[in-house]
Amino acid sequence: MPSPRVAFVILDAFPFRGVDEKQTPSLARLREQGGWAREGGRAELSASTYPNHATFVTGAAPIDHGVLTSMVLVDGGFQSAQEVGPRGPTLFTRCREAGRRSVAVFGDQNLVGVCGAQQADAHWPPGGVLPEDAPRGGLGYGADEAVLSGLEQVDVDSADLLVVQLDEVDTARHLFGPGPGVPEVAQQCRRTDAALGQVIERLAPRWDDTILIAVSDHDHESVRPGAIDLAAEARASGLDVLVQHDGTAALVVGDVEASELLELPGVSGETAIAPGVYVVWGDEGQQFGIDWGLKAQHGSPRTAGQLAVVGGGHPRVAELARWVEAGPPPAAAWADRVADLLDLPDRRS
Repeated sequence: MPSPRVAFVILDAFPFRGVDEKQTPSLARLREQGGWAREGGRAELSASTYPNHATFVTGAAPIDHGVLTSMVLVDGGFQSAQEVGPRGPTLFTRCREAGRRSVAVFGDQNLVGVCGAQQADAHWPPGGVLPEDAPRGGLGYGADEAVLSGLEQVDVDSADLLVVQLDEVDTARHLFGPGPGVPEVAQQCRRTDAALGQVIERLAPRWDDTILIAVSDHDHESVRPGAIDLAAEARASGLDVLVQHDGTAALVVGDVEASELLELPGVSGETAIAPGVYVVWGDEGQQFGIDWGLKAQHGSPRTAGQLAVVGGGHPRVAELARWVEAGPPPAAAWADRVADLLDLPDRRS
């Protein structure tokens, strides 16, 4: 059996319970062709965009690929994830080594660097910089319309792996609330589902060779006004730690006990992702860092649910659907699943 073409489409922050025949017909048809995770997949912590996108393309946990929030820990300090990129092999480098062609198109322009997509055979936007005339969403990232235009600027037809990110549901949920019952969010979910339908139409001439995987990277939760500056609170408590705020979570790095973190204002939960590296969170709706005036945020374990729907015309859709429906599929498992479908070498070799 020949290897399929794999399209891995990330619908940023799309609610995993938001698949409906009338409201999201593209996802519903895809689900009927294959399967879906009824209770959602599971994001890595912090449950936010950049750590989970880096996990999707590496198959590694954030502590291993290095993209811990929107920042990477380098030499005792933080640098932006889009400038540093993930550690280790990605699906793009693995495709290149195996003689397979990969293409990546992102709405959030920073994801080019975050995912190491410069190593793909083609990527958009070029160099991670949105063209001045590209349509933008409400938070300045590329609109879904821009992504569809970007697909026309790369050679999709000859790609063995296509990675696409549609950003605008995330923007709508940040601005108007977690939804999907919020009218503005429901409308954007319909629009993004229609954009997914256009991606599927673009792939239709080779549909019998195609497996399409549609996932989201995280969920959202409503937030209360105000935010706790956890870095300042840690200093006031005499803790010698580095803190990086991430919506309704925060990363804490240093020689500190979990019990000391739980005594900080607003912190109600913690998990150690490595010795001396913690993700912490508060009660529902608690923000850390800056109150940006948003209605919803992500980061805490409460926002770790991910959409996971698979379909397509290739015979191996059935086995992938069985795996997804046995779920919940973890974010870190997708890269090796894709690599198996494409017959790529083991990332650990």
